[in-house]
Amino acid sequence: MLALFIHFCEAAVIALSALLVTRLFQLEAQAGKPVSAGADDSVEKLVDHIVVDRHRDNDFHYENKMESLKLAQSFAGAQMMAVRKDFATLAGDDVAWLRQAISLYLIGAADFIGKQHQCAIRGRKELIRMVLRTQLKLSAETSQDYFNDAVHRQPLSDSDHMIRAGAKAARMWLRSQSVPEELALRNQLEEWGVFA
Repeated sequence: MLALFIHFCEAAVIALSALLVTRLFQLEAQAGKPVSAGADDSVEKLVDHIVVDRHRDNDFHYENKMESLKLAQSFAGAQMMAVRKDFATLAGDDVAWLRQAISLYLIGAADFIGKQHQCAIRGRKELIRMVLRTQLKLSAETSQDYFNDAVHRQPLSDSDHMIRAGAKAARMWLRSQSVPEELALRNQLEEWGVFA
């Protein structure tokens, strides 16, 4: 009886190994093809994960991502200092409008910094999420909502203006480690009527 059980286990291990190898080849083939718009979301996430994993060992991409994060956090922290003088906490529901305006500005800045360091779209999205979480203590859901607002904004809208101002400020900051007063977050909030 024990010998029969051992043979059954051996056969199961061989079958599972064959299934694993087959599935890996299938996933490898899918990773090279664009995922169709109607594809299952879980398959798309799995393919994205595999593509990202391929580059994880590449020091160039990792260093760029970490450098982008360091710069984006430094930029955001410096811009937030002036805002925190007037608003010590940005956690209440009564300042949700302010968090959204700040978020859009920081999204534009973080995205620009990530692009300058050749971060892929997925990396820039992670960068934005980390900046919003650390600077504004936003939940993952709220960060995602603001990110979606930024992606789907109308040209020349207030949201578009906020994002572009953040990107312009980041560009100047990367060049000279300073932001012209008219592009600073605090001044942009005044210009947009947030502090009116």
